[in-house]
Amino acid sequence: MTGRERRRQLLDVGRALFAEKGFEATSIEEIAARAGVSKPVVYEHFGGKEGLYAVVVDREMSDLLQRLTTALSAGHPRRLVEQAALALLTYIEEETDGFRILSRDSPVASSGGGTFSSLLNDIASQVEHILSRE
Repeated sequence: MTGRERRRQLLDVGRALFAEKGFEATSIEEIAARAGVSKPVVYEHFGGKEGLYAVVVDREMSDLLQRLTTALSAGHPRRLVEQAALALLTYIEEETDGFRILSRDSPVASSGGGTFSSLLNDIASQVEHILSRE
């Protein structure tokens, strides 16, 4: 397995475990065991559990933001808001694990950057701006 493939595997395993058990209840040992690697391999790729979690959260935030940005790209203001709400609900339905990861308390969230609530606040500001144009 190439380094890139191994990294992807560890991200997939970490994502599944973080969604299932949360950050605190997931251990490096469990991630490594489920991936069929030794703990040093996880550390080599991500520096530790926090690093892996940060990448997982970043990927989920990017996916959700891309969906919402696409939904808010063009059209009548009220239709834009409907599309954004639908994009959020679709993400929650299709990416249940990702939503669980984003909506739980985490070390990433407590550091103040990239939290789900901050993303929702940004979206609310965009919606307010869109509706004020109407």
